[in-house]
Amino acid sequence: MPTPIQILQQYWGYDSFRQPQEQIINDIVSGHDVIGILPTGSGKSVIYQVSGLMLQGITVVISPLIALIEDQVAGLNRRGIKAIALTGHLNFEELERLLNNAQFGQTKFLFLSPERLQNDYVQKRLAQMPIGLISVDEAHCISEWGHDFRPSYTKIHLLRDLQPDAPVLALTATAKQNVIKDIETYLALRQPKIYKTSVVRSNIAYKVHHSKQKINDLINHLKKNQTAIVYVKTRRKTYQYAQYVAQHGFKTAYFHGGMSFDDKQAVLIDWLQNKTRVMFATTAFGMGIDKPDVRQVFHLDLPLSLENYVQESGRAGRDGKMSQAIIFADDDDIQNFEQNYLRLIPDINFVYKVYKSLFNHFYIPQYEGKDFEADLNFIHFCKRFNLDIFQTLNAIQILEAEEIIKTNQTRRFIPTAKILASPSEIRSYVKNKRTGYQIIDFFIRSYTDIFYLDVKINPKKIAAKYDLSPEQVKKNLNDLHKKEIIRYQPAGEVFSIRFLENHDENLFLYHQKRIAKRLDLKIKQLKDVWAYITNKTKCRSVFLAEYFDEPNPESCGICDICQTQNNQLADTEIIQKILDLLKTECLDKTSLQKAIGIDLNPYLDKLIENRQVEISTDFKYCLKK
Repeated sequence: MPTPIQILQQYWGYDSFRQPQEQIINDIVSGHDVIGILPTGSGKSVIYQVSGLMLQGITVVISPLIALIEDQVAGLNRRGIKAIALTGHLNFEELERLLNNAQFGQTKFLFLSPERLQNDYVQKRLAQMPIGLISVDEAHCISEWGHDFRPSYTKIHLLRDLQPDAPVLALTATAKQNVIKDIETYLALRQPKIYKTSVVRSNIAYKVHHSKQKINDLINHLKKNQTAIVYVKTRRKTYQYAQYVAQHGFKTAYFHGGMSFDDKQAVLIDWLQNKTRVMFATTAFGMGIDKPDVRQVFHLDLPLSLENYVQESGRAGRDGKMSQAIIFADDDDIQNFEQNYLRLIPDINFVYKVYKSLFNHFYIPQYEGKDFEADLNFIHFCKRFNLDIFQTLNAIQILEAEEIIKTNQTRRFIPTAKILASPSEIRSYVKNKRTGYQIIDFFIRSYTDIFYLDVKINPKKIAAKYDLSPEQVKKNLNDLHKKEIIRYQPAGEVFSIRFLENHDENLFLYHQKRIAKRLDLKIKQLKDVWAYITNKTKCRSVFLAEYFDEPNPESCGICDICQTQNNQLADTEIIQKILDLLKTECLDKTSLQKAIGIDLNPYLDKLIENRQVEISTDFKYCLKK
């Protein structure tokens, strides 16, 4: 049987593992259950993939993230490893075909969601398969104290009951001790080996900058030859900021959940190939993307939790080189924290109101509605029932997490339009060249059904044909909509919703206690973020490490707090400290900066220029001989 390193070299082309990948793989192959709490960028997927290739039978991977499942399946198939996924709305024939392929088609990896595992037929077929490993991704979802609890995760132990001999691997990026205990209990793990590495990374300088002009401060921090991710809260900000920063000479792009699959792929490929450098994105971006040379991660809006923050900031410096993660916080963020952030968390009564309004919106009576599916115009829905948009969005996310409803934001994100005016009115409008007439002319020439149906439109083609900016096209479409010449539905405001339970107020009471706990947790998490950004004395790395129950963390020496505390050192003292440290051994930049506590780049450059220090072949700094 090939060794783990041989498999790694054969399929991934790497010569060595990251710590503690190989130790975990050896434990799994020896039959042990394992819990791995490993930060973003540590290569969690490689662990179950190499282990699965070493073990006989199929590796079943449970994951709640459909996009990540699809990426993993595509990546394995590109390497010549057969993998399939049970995702989407599969009819029985499709489901049976995929399960037959898994059981009889030499499949090595079978991916599915925890909800799919609840299907009786799927359970029956899994019981018949030769399963060598069960891997649970995002394992923190099993705990009510985890930041993204899902009730279906508590039933994953069914798979262990069906396949009692297969070892179980539970993986997540962040978990406190109470969450780790829940993972062990709910997955019915047998004396699991637990691997927990620090959530903070020694090569990332965590910083908070108090800013009056966030976007301009961002421009001053960006470097044109370096790759960066800039996280913002809304889709609108992604393209507005990307356009503004591009005007200052940076190669920018934007990415959000409302883009079509083809647009997402095109943007991602350009960014991975460094054709664009600065990616403005909502928080969905970056999951499962292996780009090692991201040097900077910025947050222009406060992260929703420290759990989210360590994952998002952890997308910097995956190659081990020095990087930075900066949150820009202005006076409004701090002074109006409660109004701008805490107020957006609904209370239990508001969640109940949204629950009732969703069923009423579709005229679904009591004790009916399960499996009903339709499109929801979110903006219209909020206006109809007088609901705050942001609180409603949070409430819908909570109802989805409780598995009361399921939203699908992948099928309905292409804008649509329908001409409402009569043909004679349209001819007059175009003839007189009134505002937006080019768009109307394009519609009647391109879409034969647009007088009768809402048709999918492509604003990019319109912009290119008439030499208009995307913003001009969008403004003209909105103006035409307001004048009731067309009905324009922008991308992202309509999504598919499916009811997983009947309209039953007694059933909502069953969820109520858990929903209340979710709301309390969200408020606590936001307050913890506020404590992090307003902290002025404790090292950022120490703050994060203590939050995640890590014992005796050491100051990093490179965050803004540490640098402030050490900035009294004179240049001559800093240079002498570097030379003293290098007298006994060669050191890498991370070790030097940790020892001295400030950014050493200008001092090291000066020492190299003066021929006092040189860089070795293994990228360590040594005294010049």
